[in-house]
Amino acid sequence: MTAVPAGRRRAADEPVVRQVTEDLVLVEAGGRKVLAAAVCPHRGGRLKYGRVDGDRLRITCPLHHTTFDLTSGERTSGAACAALRVVDVLPDTQDVVPGRDDTPDRGVVTGPDALPGGAP
Repeated sequence: MTAVPAGRRRAADEPVVRQVTEDLVLVEAGGRKVLAAAVCPHRGGRLKYGRVDGDRLRITCPLHHTTFDLTSGERTSGAACAALRVVDVLPDTQDVVPGRDDTPDRGVVTGPDALPGGAP
Protein backbone atom coordinates (compact mmCIF):
# COMPACT_ATOMS: atom_id res chain seq x y z
CA MET A 1 0.00 0.00 0.00
CA THR A 2 1.39 3.36 -0.89
CA ALA A 3 0.55 6.72 0.60
CA VAL A 4 -2.16 8.76 -1.09
CA PRO A 5 -0.75 12.06 -2.41
CA ALA A 6 -2.09 15.22 -0.77
CA GLY A 7 -5.29 16.45 -2.37
CA ARG A 8 -6.23 13.02 -3.74
CA ARG A 9 -8.78 10.75 -2.11
CA ARG A 10 -8.38 7.01 -1.94
CA ALA A 11 -10.61 5.22 -4.45
CA ALA A 12 -13.26 2.94 -2.97
CA ASP A 13 -11.64 -0.15 -4.50
CA GLU A 14 -8.07 0.61 -3.39
CA PRO A 15 -6.66 -1.77 -0.76
CA VAL A 16 -6.48 -0.53 2.82
CA VAL A 17 -4.31 -1.83 5.68
CA ARG A 18 -5.25 -0.86 9.24
CA GLN A 19 -3.45 -1.73 12.45
CA VAL A 20 -6.17 -3.12 14.75
CA THR A 21 -4.02 -4.42 17.62
CA GLU A 22 -0.32 -4.53 18.32
CA ASP A 23 -0.23 -8.01 16.77
CA LEU A 24 -2.84 -7.77 13.97
CA VAL A 25 -3.65 -5.79 10.84
CA LEU A 26 -6.92 -5.71 8.91
CA VAL A 27 -6.43 -5.77 5.15
CA GLU A 28 -9.40 -4.76 3.03
CA ALA A 29 -8.84 -5.69 -0.61
CA GLY A 30 -10.46 -7.52 -3.48
CA GLY A 31 -13.86 -7.51 -1.81
CA ARG A 32 -12.50 -9.27 1.25
CA LYS A 33 -11.34 -8.44 4.75
CA VAL A 34 -8.35 -10.33 6.11
CA LEU A 35 -7.13 -10.30 9.69
CA ALA A 36 -3.42 -11.19 9.69
CA ALA A 37 -0.23 -10.87 11.71
CA ALA A 38 1.03 -7.28 11.88
CA VAL A 39 4.67 -8.21 11.28
CA CYS A 40 6.44 -10.15 8.56
CA PRO A 41 7.77 -13.51 9.80
CA HIS A 42 11.05 -12.91 7.92
CA ARG A 43 12.51 -9.96 9.81
CA GLY A 44 9.56 -8.29 11.53
CA GLY A 45 8.70 -5.68 8.90
CA ARG A 46 5.54 -3.76 9.81
CA LEU A 47 2.88 -4.89 7.37
CA LYS A 48 0.68 -1.84 7.92
CA TYR A 49 3.17 -0.23 5.51
CA GLY A 50 3.10 -3.18 3.12
CA ARG A 51 2.03 -3.02 -0.53
CA VAL A 52 -1.23 -4.87 -1.20
CA ASP A 53 -2.24 -6.44 -4.50
CA GLY A 54 -6.03 -6.44 -4.20
CA ASP A 55 -6.56 -8.46 -7.37
CA ARG A 56 -4.40 -11.38 -6.25
CA LEU A 57 -4.99 -10.77 -2.51
CA ARG A 58 -1.31 -10.58 -1.58
CA ILE A 59 0.74 -8.36 0.69
CA THR A 60 4.40 -7.47 0.27
CA CYS A 61 6.56 -6.57 3.25
CA PRO A 62 8.10 -3.10 2.94
CA LEU A 63 11.36 -4.23 4.57
CA HIS A 64 12.70 -7.03 2.34
CA HIS A 65 9.84 -7.38 -0.19
CA THR A 66 8.70 -10.85 0.80
CA THR A 67 5.18 -11.45 -0.54
CA PHE A 68 2.43 -13.50 1.13
CA ASP A 69 -0.90 -14.86 -0.07
CA LEU A 70 -3.52 -13.32 2.23
CA THR A 71 -5.91 -16.26 1.95
CA SER A 72 -3.46 -18.92 3.12
CA GLY A 73 -0.50 -16.99 4.54
CA GLU A 74 1.91 -18.86 2.24
CA ARG A 75 5.04 -17.05 1.05
CA THR A 76 4.79 -16.54 -2.71
CA SER A 77 8.11 -14.75 -3.29
CA GLY A 78 11.03 -13.18 -1.50
CA ALA A 79 13.21 -14.32 1.36
CA ALA A 80 12.61 -17.81 2.73
CA CYS A 81 10.65 -17.70 5.97
CA ALA A 82 7.62 -19.10 7.75
CA ALA A 83 4.12 -18.44 6.47
CA LEU A 84 2.29 -15.29 7.52
CA ARG A 85 -0.28 -15.98 10.24
CA VAL A 86 -3.74 -15.34 8.78
CA VAL A 87 -6.39 -15.26 11.49
CA ASP A 88 -9.53 -14.85 9.40
CA VAL A 89 -10.69 -14.13 5.84
CA LEU A 90 -14.13 -12.57 5.53
CA PRO A 91 -16.20 -11.51 2.56
CA ASP A 92 -16.68 -7.76 2.29
CA THR A 93 -19.67 -6.82 4.44
CA GLN A 94 -20.21 -3.27 3.24
CA ASP A 95 -23.70 -4.13 1.93
CA VAL A 96 -24.89 -5.46 5.28
CA VAL A 97 -27.19 -3.04 7.10
CA PRO A 98 -26.66 -3.14 10.89
CA GLY A 99 -29.74 -4.35 12.75
CA ARG A 100 -31.31 -5.84 9.63
CA ASP A 101 -31.89 -9.57 9.57
CA ASP A 102 -31.05 -10.87 6.10
CA THR A 103 -31.79 -14.48 7.09
CA PRO A 104 -34.05 -16.03 4.45
CA ASP A 105 -37.62 -16.85 5.46
CA ARG A 106 -37.75 -20.52 6.37
CA GLY A 107 -41.52 -20.83 5.85
CA VAL A 108 -42.43 -19.84 9.38
CA VAL A 109 -46.13 -19.03 9.59
CA THR A 110 -47.30 -16.42 12.06
CA GLY A 111 -50.70 -15.05 12.98
CA PRO A 112 -53.96 -17.08 13.12
CA ASP A 113 -52.70 -19.55 10.50
CA ALA A 114 -49.93 -20.62 12.91
CA LEU A 115 -52.39 -22.32 15.26
CA PRO A 116 -53.58 -25.88 14.51
CA GLY A 117 -56.61 -25.75 12.24
CA GLY A 118 -56.24 -21.97 11.87
CA ALA A 119 -58.30 -21.45 15.06
CA PRO A 120 -57.94 -18.12 16.86
